[in-house]
Amino acid sequence: MNSSKNKPIVVTMEIGNQLTPISCGHIIVELIKFIAYQRLQIPYTYQWLKQVVNKKKSCEDEDVKDSFQSERHFRAASTALENLDFILKSLQQEMNSPSLPEEVCITLGATPLTCKEVYRVLLPIACHKPQCQSTLIANDQKIHRSVFRTLVTSEKLSQIFFNQLSPTNLYVFIKKKLVNNQDNILNNDNFVFTSGCRIPRNSKIVVIDLRTKEQDHIACCNDFNVFGEVNEDLQNLHLEDSEENPDFFHEIESSDDVKWYQSSYVMKGFKDCIVDGSSVTNLWLNS
Repeated sequence: MNSSKNKPIVVTMEIGNQLTPISCGHIIVELIKFIAYQRLQIPYTYQWLKQVVNKKKSCEDEDVKDSFQSERHFRAASTALENLDFILKSLQQEMNSPSLPEEVCITLGATPLTCKEVYRVLLPIACHKPQCQSTLIANDQKIHRSVFRTLVTSEKLSQIFFNQLSPTNLYVFIKKKLVNNQDNILNNDNFVFTSGCRIPRNSKIVVIDLRTKEQDHIACCNDFNVFGEVNEDLQNLHLEDSEENPDFFHEIESSDDVKWYQSSYVMKGFKDCIVDGSSVTNLWLNS
């Protein structure tokens, strides 16, 4: 293994057998919000960003003069929020489609070819049906607590989260298996096919594994709905060992069996705007 290539950080979460497609979508959405804020791509939490942008928009028709700094910051913040919301909405649609993505990949960098950090979320290849009444299915709040407690307390991630990352671009990719040799993306306006790329050798890679480890826990659903083609021998499911296959997590490339799709929207990160020692968003809230 080449020493110049960073070894991926793998965080495994034992919740795959408690998920439905809807809860998978909620996890992905909250993860992207978490990463965007944690890695300083947005200077406020998602909820605060939405609140201050909506407050500012509600005052646009009022005859109030605003500084150039404030207007420029509002354009950056509102555009970032719109693009992020589009990405999150289109992701949720794909998660609820007949073909659940195998993976969601978030890259941070000027371009995917020059990305600084990569977050690869491996999804279960099968989930409980939304209508399943099994007591094994965890509610969203329990799942969110489990996921984010693991992320926040992970010693593995502290080495990445400790170092600051300047605002850059946030790209989102999804990986889907071909079904009957057909393009199974739900909306080609939201996600466009990409041949993919090699991840830079010096990129920091975080792998969050949500895959189902115990099929018995989800066999409770009658006429169980399998998303995509599933190997009958589920004992073979395992996390690829980056030591044995060092290139596995260092590529996002389409093949004859799987296709990668890139979100048609990109979120551009931005810094806070400080005026007289305070965030300009405080002025928006008090206007």
